Amino acid sequence: MNAVHGSILENLRLVDIIYEETVEVFKKDRTNTADSKEVTVSEFVKSYLPHEYQVKEQTKIYGKTQETNNIDCVILAPNHPRLITPAREIVLAEGVYAAIEVKPDISTLTEKSEFFRGLQQIKSVKNIERKVNRIDFSKLDGTKPIPKYFDKVPAIIFASKSTDIYKTISFMAKCVRDGHFNKYELPDAVICLEKGVIMYNPHWDATNFSKGFVDKRIKTPDSGFLSYESTDKANNLVHFLRILLNVPSPDIKISNFIINPYLNEIEDESKMSFSGLP
Repeated sequence: MNAVHGSILENLRLVDIIYEETVEVFKKDRTNTADSKEVTVSEFVKSYLPHEYQVKEQTKIYGKTQETNNIDCVILAPNHPRLITPAREIVLAEGVYAAIEVKPDISTLTEKSEFFRGLQQIKSVKNIERKVNRIDFSKLDGTKPIPKYFDKVPAIIFASKSTDIYKTISFMAKCVRDGHFNKYELPDAVICLEKGVIMYNPHWDATNFSKGFVDKRIKTPDSGFLSYESTDKANNLVHFLRILLNVPSPDIKISNFIINPYLNEIEDESKMSFSGLP
């Protein structure tokens, strides 16, 4: 076990405590209960990011002509300015590294559920248009250009409780078939702390994951859901960090995150499978 793995195990204690059943007398205090969970996820994320990255809670993201709903946790890349007025802090889409929507329980799978509401929050993020700086190697090595999809803000749903991983995937696929969302509006990942991790991408062949450890274990089609089924919460937090630290950045990074090699050497015994998007 390395030091990063040890830190995840220690931080899991805090995550577990905040996600425990709310004391009966405080169950009607939904605002403070929800806020505490959002702050806990934000604090966890801050522990694994360099100081140049800012983490904001409950904020909108603004494009040139659009804005998102209020998002629970928004990570700003080093290129984001300190855009502050006497009334507010303003978050610009071009400087957002990732957005995280926090949901304690996504086990109910209906159009009136918290999970569906979380998907709607993510849709508002994915529909923000922005232009980011990327190095296009396709003109040099003849590879395919990076799809415009990767200019979108990376977005994740983080939850403690959920139903079966495959039921969660089936519900998202059904939401696309029913026209509630299109294939570019789904979250990049759904973290189910007690059940596992779901990743989604409409262009798997253009991701770092398909070029790295994923294609050694499974053949991935162009689009769909990659899932890691596990009841080991620490293991699922490791996957969460691997995903978060490998999303496309809105600015050109000089170097990789130094904890990535530590994360990559942690053994993973989760059950992995792939479900295409019909």
